[in-house]
Amino acid sequence: MSYLLPRDNDALDVNPPNADRSLSTGGSDWLWAVFSIYGLSFLAWLLWTISLRRALPSAGTHNAGKHNNTANGAAAGVVTTRGERIFHYLFTIAAFVGLIAYFTMASDLGNTPIYQYMHHSDVVSDVTRQIFYARYILWFVAWPLVLIAVLLLSGLSWATILFCVGLLEIWIVSWLCGALTHSRYKWGYYTFGLFAELVLAYIIFVWGNAESRIFGATKSYVMLAGLLVLVWLIYPISWGLSEGSNYLSVTGEMIFYGILDLIAIPIFGSLFLVMSRRFDHGALFSFTGHGRRSGRAMGYGNTGTYTEPAAVQSGV
Repeated sequence: MSYLLPRDNDALDVNPPNADRSLSTGGSDWLWAVFSIYGLSFLAWLLWTISLRRALPSAGTHNAGKHNNTANGAAAGVVTTRGERIFHYLFTIAAFVGLIAYFTMASDLGNTPIYQYMHHSDVVSDVTRQIFYARYILWFVAWPLVLIAVLLLSGLSWATILFCVGLLEIWIVSWLCGALTHSRYKWGYYTFGLFAELVLAYIIFVWGNAESRIFGATKSYVMLAGLLVLVWLIYPISWGLSEGSNYLSVTGEMIFYGILDLIAIPIFGSLFLVMSRRFDHGALFSFTGHGRRSGRAMGYGNTGTYTEPAAVQSGV
């Protein structure tokens, strides 16, 4: 019955710290707790995703769409879906990435030693600090998924969404470069990332709020986008106190980032998915429910006088 006995966290014994300022056992315990929450979120969202069901078009509706030569007849083949999964897909993958990242950091892996910049002078000390690049991989992969979910609710165009994702990636990569820089030039990368974040926040608030009125989703959008941007605006403080000026210990850094990461994905994602039950998914993006179907697959141009739409004829 030894498996019922309490076990010590031996992660730092198996994977010894590689820097002077490094993760403590207590910090590793905290990271394992965050890992567990990400794991519960991932499993809950995955089961939720699998359990969803869609309402499919009936055979009569499909046949009517094949033979009706009017715009109304073509539209009759489109049914607003129930159990739209796109938001669940996005947050489930984000939680899965977070689960892997926090397993890595709790195990004292995914880091590299960097000579730390002394916040009170321009001298680079001979003391090394662990920089956990695994965290930046988490942000680089998972945050765009969260951002896409929010901007899909806004109704912004795909071009604008891609532009926002690009700003987000510039923000993250700039801060990674800054964290790996041992001189005061790290603050240049910090400034680049902060500028990208502020432009991104402007687009989410101003442009996104204006577009959300098209679908009547302004109230939900303002609440969700506001919470996400508010959390993201705290990250510059955490970075400045940890990888930037080295005021916080590595364990203190993990606690600060861990709280923010819990809000940014598990808590925010749960709130978003609960609220998404009342969204009109058909009005927002019916294409995600029906997939990529050509005009021929939908019955256009098969028989009679029904002609293919110009977009199908041109191969678009």
